[in-house]
Amino acid sequence: MIEERPTTAYILSLIGGIMILVGGLSTVAMMGMWRWGMMRGWSERFAPAVIGKWAFIPMMFTLLGLFGVACGIIVIVGAAMLNSRPEDHFRWGTLILIFSVLSVFGGMGGFLVGLILGVVGGALAIYWKPR
Repeated sequence: MIEERPTTAYILSLIGGIMILVGGLSTVAMMGMWRWGMMRGWSERFAPAVIGKWAFIPMMFTLLGLFGVACGIIVIVGAAMLNSRPEDHFRWGTLILIFSVLSVFGGMGGFLVGLILGVVGGALAIYWKPR
């Protein structure tokens, strides 16, 4: 017996979650380069005037990037659970939808493509009905 699954919602949500994860990782990587690499000489030269006021910015964006990574992982897990437990499609679709929208704050929305795919996949999961 072949069990029916919300395949389209699963695929869109999985791709969206991967894009959100990549967006969060790229934010973390860029802030690491900014803080420890390419801006090192600049910050040492202007340290007394600038660092005191703006030292929190790289850490803030790093934390937002980590939030994006967490959103991406949650969307991917939600997509996997949607595929393995299709009877709970409303719960997993809601989880995918919420964390896809929240990824705008941390993972750049997966370069906006991940946000769109996650929202569409979550909505399809919520409205999916087995035949």
